[in-house]
Amino acid sequence: MSIESTSGILYVRASLKPFARQIKSAGGVIEFLRQTFAYDEIFVPYFFSYRPFWRAPDSSSKVTNSGALGRYLAERAGAVVSQHPTHRFAGIGTRVGNILRTHDHEQACFHPVRELARQYDFSMLLLGCVDESPGFSTVHVTQHELGLTQKHLIRYLLRWDIDTGSKHRSIWAREVPGCSLSFNKFYPAYEQDENLIGGKLLGQEYLYVKSAARALATERRILSRNPRFVDCGRMMCPTCRFRLY
Repeated sequence: MSIESTSGILYVRASLKPFARQIKSAGGVIEFLRQTFAYDEIFVPYFFSYRPFWRAPDSSSKVTNSGALGRYLAERAGAVVSQHPTHRFAGIGTRVGNILRTHDHEQACFHPVRELARQYDFSMLLLGCVDESPGFSTVHVTQHELGLTQKHLIRYLLRWDIDTGSKHRSIWAREVPGCSLSFNKFYPAYEQDENLIGGKLLGQEYLYVKSAARALATERRILSRNPRFVDCGRMMCPTCRFRLY
């Protein structure tokens, strides 16, 4: 039996390498995921690097650092890719596409996550990278809404490069979402809210949040009381250590 997504929309972060053979057999990533998770529309991260102010713009900033999943979906027929300088998303589906088309440098890094949660709600899947990339992107939304991502001092060293077709310009990074290494601290709270499902798919762990909207409410309650709740503990973390909150 498939796990149903809220509103038929699924947000995925995943490591595809352990499933390469099964993905090929299923006819693609979307088809493979639908064998276990029921959804109509899907979106994924398709992120690019910031540019330090001392480095001149070059082609390396045009290469995604989100791995195979982002590249695959961005190149899929019918996909829509948002146009934020660093935090782009790729997706397929009418509702997802409408939101992604509004996402550029004028919007918050995780604007699509916020808007899709607000307008429709959706489910979130973390697959095959539970240990290496813990937590869910809704935390970044909550941090921005509380004014925290704008207070990471490293943003003053970074630039967003913006192409307007006829010309190129650079602006200060308006926010840096920052470190997510300790976002797993929210898991007990999601579980208490009956909003976290854990399991294994072909030997690989996955975590599934049924409602992004409920996750946002949980995160806001916690971070409003303790903005440093997700401090990773590393002495030289550029965001957990160097911030104005």
